Amino acid sequence: MTHIPKIKIRVPGTSANLGPGFDLMGMALKIYNDFEFTFPKEKGYSIVQKNGEPLPFSSKEDLVREAYEDYFQHFLPNVEIPTYHCKMALSLPLKGGLGSSASAIVAGLCVAREVHKRKETKISIPTEKEFLQFLAEWEGHPDNTLPAYLGGLVFAYSINKEPLRYFRKKFPSSVSLFILTPHLHISTEESRKTLPAQYPTADVIFNLSRIGAWMHFLDKRKFSDLLVALEDKMHTPYRIYENSPLKPITEVLEQERIGYCLSGSGPSLLLFTERKHTSNIFPKLQKQIETKMKELSISYSFQKIQADHLGTKISSF
Repeated sequence: MTHIPKIKIRVPGTSANLGPGFDLMGMALKIYNDFEFTFPKEKGYSIVQKNGEPLPFSSKEDLVREAYEDYFQHFLPNVEIPTYHCKMALSLPLKGGLGSSASAIVAGLCVAREVHKRKETKISIPTEKEFLQFLAEWEGHPDNTLPAYLGGLVFAYSINKEPLRYFRKKFPSSVSLFILTPHLHISTEESRKTLPAQYPTADVIFNLSRIGAWMHFLDKRKFSDLLVALEDKMHTPYRIYENSPLKPITEVLEQERIGYCLSGSGPSLLLFTERKHTSNIFPKLQKQIETKMKELSISYSFQKIQADHLGTKISSF
């Protein structure tokens, strides 16, 4: 039997939508989930956290295994699937809007491909184009999985199983990024139920114009263009509604002219400031957020973060 080495996979977190780019845009961030796979002779899956804490999900919610087995069913039908032992180090909050599900999907598909390379050498490995297509279709939209795999800021679409189209850009270093994560659990599935089945034409045109503003910002790198580019009428107003606990926070950000967007379906917010002004803005912003969160009796984390331009890293031993 072919020996399969230990495989380590590091997947960055992601922030999807980026304001108007609902299901189309996302960017990778320097916060990671790490997965270490070994393949013992004994059959059966086992999965643990490296820190010894209980898993934050049930076996039915194990997207790593689900994606792993789907790869075999799609690319290696009728081949016996090797089972594994997986150790995880999870830094991404579950249901926090930072791509924890995407990290699991990417890890599962990537480890399956690595096993394919070593165990089934007579069966063609999917091309990168085929792999990206499968990755994009697996979750149904590519705004989390593609930036998690590729790194950078990614605009991608594949509708009705048409060929995947995407482009990738580096996020400008002239802008500082922060992540504010209220300790609230929001299900993407439940959050999607708050969205309307149809939108007014004016709202669709508004969002299209803001996608154009994103392209202009990435080209010219003017912070004032980014503030326009982050505006959205198709998902943010329905998820940060009038009585939402996030509403008072966004009001503070708007007063201070700090760019923000809901990260995925939330509750995390991705914040943007001009790097040259960050040292002046940050202490005041930190204090304002602390005051608001105390008023709302919500615990939270607030940290400076950077864009990840490298994407998923795979190593074997």
